Amino acid sequence: MNKLYFVTRTDLTEGRRAAQLIHAADEWCKKYGYQGGAVIVYGVPSERKLLAQLPEGGRTATFREPDLDNEMTAFATDQGPFKLPLLGGRENRERQAA
Repeated sequence: MNKLYFVTRTDLTEGRRAAQLIHAADEWCKKYGYQGGAVIVYGVPSERKLLAQLPEGGRTATFREPDLDNEMTAFATDQGPFKLPLLGGRENRERQAA
């Protein structure tokens, strides 16, 4: 089964995270074409942590948000899985509640 892994930042609002993930998917399709299959989405707390997760191999498409001084906000890759909390998963919900 094909899998596509997305990583975005949890320091963005929920709506902005959704938009950034769609942008990353769009960049993936422009670069590599459509890929069906499973989608797994992870969250990291900052741009620095996001940059640290970029895979060295495989195929990756990144998105930088012009409205945020071109900071990287999300990426899509066929390299995974990651040892990160799933976006919206229990770990992220507990962190946001604290």
